[in-house]
Amino acid sequence: MTLVSVIVPIYNVAPYLEQCLHSIQAQTYTQLEIICVDDESTDASLQIALAHALRDTRIQIIRQHNGGLSAARNTGLLYAQGEYVCFIDSDDWITPTYVESLLETCQQTNSQIGVCDMEYAYEDGTRHKSNGGDFTCTNAQLYPPIVRINNSACNKLFERSLFANFQFPQGLYYEDLATIPALLFASTSIVKVDEPLYVYRQRKGSIRHTLNRNVFDIYAAIQRVYAFIESHPKEESKQAVLEEVQHLYIVHGLDAITLQIKEGEDRQQVKAMFAENMQLLKKAYPSYRKDVVYRMSSWKKRLIWYFLAKGKYDMVLKLYGK
Repeated sequence: MTLVSVIVPIYNVAPYLEQCLHSIQAQTYTQLEIICVDDESTDASLQIALAHALRDTRIQIIRQHNGGLSAARNTGLLYAQGEYVCFIDSDDWITPTYVESLLETCQQTNSQIGVCDMEYAYEDGTRHKSNGGDFTCTNAQLYPPIVRINNSACNKLFERSLFANFQFPQGLYYEDLATIPALLFASTSIVKVDEPLYVYRQRKGSIRHTLNRNVFDIYAAIQRVYAFIESHPKEESKQAVLEEVQHLYIVHGLDAITLQIKEGEDRQQVKAMFAENMQLLKKAYPSYRKDVVYRMSSWKKRLIWYFLAKGKYDMVLKLYGK
């Protein structure tokens, strides 16, 4: 049987870790090595992981000095022996057929990456499905927009060889955005399983839901992907793929950052961050208003973006109901 490495970075997630590890141990596909990388937790996370390791020989615990999510994932990759590898964030969980469905589909289609849909689980108990992408089996040469599908590392199964020369960037937030589009570009084949097999817990205190200047790392993330693809040996489709990467400046640099900043409680800080973001966007992508994603967006978004470009931040907040 094909060995699959499951990498679980752990940092201060004691209330959620039991559910995460149970979901991995309960997989219908059992030929797993479960690599738990403790990033110097200060709560009971390490003890919980050690207790599971005593009951399941497939679990190995690796401890390291605190280095962040990317460092923990990269450490897991150093120890991984599986032909395929997946990443499960320790506050999330997976459905019982997550590994089996993705692996079987990858092997049937000779694909290097398998992708599934996700389910977002909110603190009030509600859930909604998040589409992992609208495709069947393809690659970036045949279908350049593939590099813009959901960029989470967690709803995907990867052939481990893809990480030989390109891993997660340490010291950079939005590490998935900085990595996954490049791997999608490099893969010879990507296949989709149309099921929400990964459950993504939405926590208010998590990185993605906290307003700070790290949000601007999105630009470095996109630039890292662009540089990787640009340095790739010349291919007929490379320019089309680079254009798709530029669309990420609209999807993430303009839209997603604005949506995150406007949630801030300090109005002056919000306005200052709006201004800084527009400066960064114009520097990274001067012709952003000509982008097809920009031009095809809803009239309300384009109106908000118009006021952002003009520095009319009170109007922006008013349109958002703030």
